[in-house]
Amino acid sequence: MSLRWKITGMTIFSVLLTLLVSAMLVRQMINLSEEQRLREEATTSLQQAVRILDETGISILGAKVNDPQLPDEARDAAKAGQYITYRALIDGQEVIYAAAPVSLGTQPAVFSLSVSWASSQQMRQSVDTALLWAGITTLVLVSSIGIVIVSRLVKRLTKGSHAARAIASGERRVLVEDSIGKPFGGRDEVDEFAGAVDAMARELNAKIAAEQRFSADLAHELRTPLTGLVTAASLLPDSRPTQLVQDRVAKLRNLVEDLLEVSRLESRIESADLATVQLDPCVAEIIGHIRGRRPEQCAELELHLSAEGSEVLVEPRRLERILENLISNAWAHGEGPITISTRGRSISIHDQGPGFPSSVLDNGPERFVSKGGGIGLGLTIASGQAQALGATMNLSNDNGALVHLELQPSTESELR
Repeated sequence: MSLRWKITGMTIFSVLLTLLVSAMLVRQMINLSEEQRLREEATTSLQQAVRILDETGISILGAKVNDPQLPDEARDAAKAGQYITYRALIDGQEVIYAAAPVSLGTQPAVFSLSVSWASSQQMRQSVDTALLWAGITTLVLVSSIGIVIVSRLVKRLTKGSHAARAIASGERRVLVEDSIGKPFGGRDEVDEFAGAVDAMARELNAKIAAEQRFSADLAHELRTPLTGLVTAASLLPDSRPTQLVQDRVAKLRNLVEDLLEVSRLESRIESADLATVQLDPCVAEIIGHIRGRRPEQCAELELHLSAEGSEVLVEPRRLERILENLISNAWAHGEGPITISTRGRSISIHDQGPGFPSSVLDNGPERFVSKGGGIGLGLTIASGQAQALGATMNLSNDNGALVHLELQPSTESELR
């Protein structure tokens, strides 16, 4: 249930509960007031009847002497020498008795009359009807106002969440506080929360920018002396020490190039040159290139093509970079065989190793964080290149590490 309906439901429930309690209290007060009025009416009528009975000996107003229907409690109280009123149920109808002691000759007697509740029944029904319609009207009015206010609040929160997602995707100029709009008057808690999110985003962006500048500057500064080192290593005479030096220099050069690539991807200054291609032939060609460059990593590589003829929007060079990094990551940290399969618009890379650690699954690929040694740039580069292609890369564990890459469909495929 969304926040809108939770608050609306709570508002309606609160209003309904308030109306029910209020109606019950009002009805009870009316019943007590009406009962008091009937008691006073019965007492007044009895006093008149007693006075006329004393003066004329005639019983009026329906008063009776020693009425057999008079409850014993009322008769005993009247015999004690006082005017009493008593609420009773006679023949299925509620009545109010008024009774008082009288003397008829030498014998004491009880003089009483009754007033029926039926006389006020119509009035009470009218009050109940008025309370019902007043409750319905109030419920509809208050609920409508509550829904309008809640909808405005939820709309502002929704705009804020969209702005926050835009910031997370790299839109540095978006401000949550500007996106949510202004309330009916002044600032409220939503504005305070939006301001706090914007402040946090500015602080994080500043730290990320500083880290990215440091990585880029470091890679650029290393590139010049590294070029000389590569040249010097190539001039060394052939020997086992020379081979070790050249191998380490090559790894250092690859590391610097990876750092520069990560910096370019994170700064989002690159744009992919997308083209419509057949996925299976494209993947087969890319894997052929990788096998030629990295035969040791592809020794246990298995390729399974779906032969569905799916067309996707992709830049083959970037897709090759993604697959090469994922294969290298699986070879370095997993176990063979490494399986690459296609299905529809997706590519899956699966190894038989221990899988990804929970930190990588929860937070995604991070620079300098590897699932098993190294500095962890391979997954970061693959993720950045996937974003440049507009593709989605998901990491999971399924008897080993599983990477699922979902590519964009071509316009022709969408039309079909």
